[in-house]
Amino acid sequence: MTRAAALAFVLLTAAPASGQESRFAADLRREGEDIQKSCTSGAAPKELIGCIVTIATDDPLHVAAGSLAPQNGMGFGVAFVEHYTPNERWRISWNADTVFATSGGWRAGGYMKLIYRAPSTIVVVRPGAGTAPAPRVPLVEYPAVNVYAQGISLPSLTVSGGTQSFSETQIIAGANAIYPVAKAGALRAALVGELNGRWLTVRDTSLGQETQPAFAQFGGGIRARPSFKERLRLNYLATIQQFTSADEGGSFHRWTLDLQHEVPLYAAVPSRLPKDTNGPDECFESIGSSGCPPVSYSPDREGTIGVRLLAMRSIASEGSAVPFYFQPTLGGSDINGQRLLAAFDDYRFRGPNLIVLQETVEHSIWGPIGAYALFEQGKVTQAGEALGFDGLARSYAVGVTIRAGGFPLVNVTFAWGADGHRVIGSMDSTLLGGSARPSLY
Repeated sequence: MTRAAALAFVLLTAAPASGQESRFAADLRREGEDIQKSCTSGAAPKELIGCIVTIATDDPLHVAAGSLAPQNGMGFGVAFVEHYTPNERWRISWNADTVFATSGGWRAGGYMKLIYRAPSTIVVVRPGAGTAPAPRVPLVEYPAVNVYAQGISLPSLTVSGGTQSFSETQIIAGANAIYPVAKAGALRAALVGELNGRWLTVRDTSLGQETQPAFAQFGGGIRARPSFKERLRLNYLATIQQFTSADEGGSFHRWTLDLQHEVPLYAAVPSRLPKDTNGPDECFESIGSSGCPPVSYSPDREGTIGVRLLAMRSIASEGSAVPFYFQPTLGGSDINGQRLLAAFDDYRFRGPNLIVLQETVEHSIWGPIGAYALFEQGKVTQAGEALGFDGLARSYAVGVTIRAGGFPLVNVTFAWGADGHRVIGSMDSTLLGGSARPSLY
């Protein structure tokens, strides 16, 4: 962004404060001051990066950018973030964004998050009991409710290996909740639940046929995130979902088991899990904080080893089948942008059942730039077929990541496998530390 453009943005957002200045006006003024400070200090690479990150992450307004589903390009638009704290126990935030891509695809949504904070307990330590241990900030989880409405249009998708293409428009309205189990202790367990309505328009571009089924989808499960002296971090999730169609023949339920293991190479490496207290357009470091994490420009050592097992199994009701647009896929990235078997074409394998193993090693190079290696094995199976570890397709990849403060994760990957090799570039659709948007399948 040029200095003139930055000054123009400042003038639009930094209106003079008055004696009756509202919270929103104060936030706009503060954002204008942040942009003026970040974008008019010079043209050196460090200052330029700081300006871009501020424009893309600051609140209440910032530029929204991120990849839509594979084959649908990069979307650009605007995002809005605001908060309200009615009392000491509740914190409410609103996120809204809309992006458009040159492919004709778009996404627009509004997201409200309610966080409940129980009254803190004051612990009195008696003097003379020996040397106190070094203070440690505990990992605190809060009950959270998310209410959202999102529409997305994807003009280019493939059914299998590029042999048949279709387009999809989907509207999702619903809510989900996370409720930590207080007595779980070190397991850091939480109950999860969701209730969604889904309205789809699916067009087969070769036959010109259009279908508009409506679905009610609800589910629940349990999540556990224990950490063993910060040398091994687990993120386990088990859920069951029920999809009920307004038309006959589309009802089914799906079991999902997602087991993630992270081994930090150095004790100071922070967790990279999304924060339940943030919306998709937020990157605050903790609840109540007023800004995103700064961009690192130092050669600090950060690295992790990750191992993941993801398994899904869908079972249709009698006389029904799992619709192809709700079946998970392997190859490139799936419709949610999740990278699975990167060496294969996008959506190369599609079926109601899926199993994937992923092993990753990522290490920082300098500041926000890191490098990684990715090894993947996986397959999909059709209804009635066994789901095991035999006959897995394999993919190998190396790549570069950019994790700049709260800026969306930028990823460039070179992958190879049985079908050849490919280069993939993407930008996450949420800010670093932001919670995920509702799944499209």
